[in-house]
Amino acid sequence: MPRTLNLDGDLTAIDCQMSGMDDLVAAYVVPGETVAVIETGPATVAKNLTEGLASLGIGPEDVGYFVGSHIHLDHAGGAGDLVDVFPKATIVVHTEGARHMVDPEKLMKSAYRVFGPRLDELFGPLRPVPSDRLLAVDEGDRLDLGKGRHLSIYYAPGHARHHIAVQDSETGVLFVGDSMGVYLPEAGVVRPATPPPDFDLPLALQTLDRYRELDPSGLYLTHFGPAPTGGDLLARARERLVRFGDIIRDALRESDDLDFLTERLIEQTRDDYAEVWADPKLQAKFESLNAFKSSAAGYLRYFQTQGS
Repeated sequence: MPRTLNLDGDLTAIDCQMSGMDDLVAAYVVPGETVAVIETGPATVAKNLTEGLASLGIGPEDVGYFVGSHIHLDHAGGAGDLVDVFPKATIVVHTEGARHMVDPEKLMKSAYRVFGPRLDELFGPLRPVPSDRLLAVDEGDRLDLGKGRHLSIYYAPGHARHHIAVQDSETGVLFVGDSMGVYLPEAGVVRPATPPPDFDLPLALQTLDRYRELDPSGLYLTHFGPAPTGGDLLARARERLVRFGDIIRDALRESDDLDFLTERLIEQTRDDYAEVWADPKLQAKFESLNAFKSSAAGYLRYFQTQGS
């Protein structure tokens, strides 16, 4: 049975155990007259998520919304499977990504180019979502959960152009998807998530600055869990975005070879992630989610498109 974690107020996290690993992908349950679940995880964990919801007493008739922070396969890849299990649920994604949920062929081809045959094991295929089970949202939209509780939608580009953040009116918690990067609670480290083709450094920084202005009661990352109350993970996430960019920009003066850039990025951040490099299990988590090569590729594409 998937592990569940009681969080702020009445919020709960389900550890979806992607690739059999704990503390890797979280789905967050927001209760109400209708239940909302933030993130579906990939198709490979649809059964785990369903069982986790059942362990909380949430059955197929109880879920009103599955909200994907963005349409990458580790966040919304299970949507096409879950609509069959939860007949009253609507899949919610940003307007920029909605068409790919109805017809995922282009998205899947792009994902296979990045991950190759590993994709089937890591994520599985995104099955099409019927258009009448899909809700496209944008900045300022709200999802009504009943009795005055709602989820506010904020556009949060940078990681991807189809990325949103979601704030719960009851607790004030902000669900941030991948916009703050990948956080490993076991090691207490955060690393930017900057995959191609959509990564945009200024937009990513603007999104984090906006979170500061929203002053949420908590920041919940899909990978993985609430930001710790001690320290300022938002500031660290911002500093790492800038630092990774500086490293890649400097390395580009020598070569634009992706393997070279990846090695330079690893070398110059090795001390920051010493605990990860000392633990093969933590290394596996980093490499399964926005690996260093993927991060380098995102910066490379961004700088090339900007002519810098």
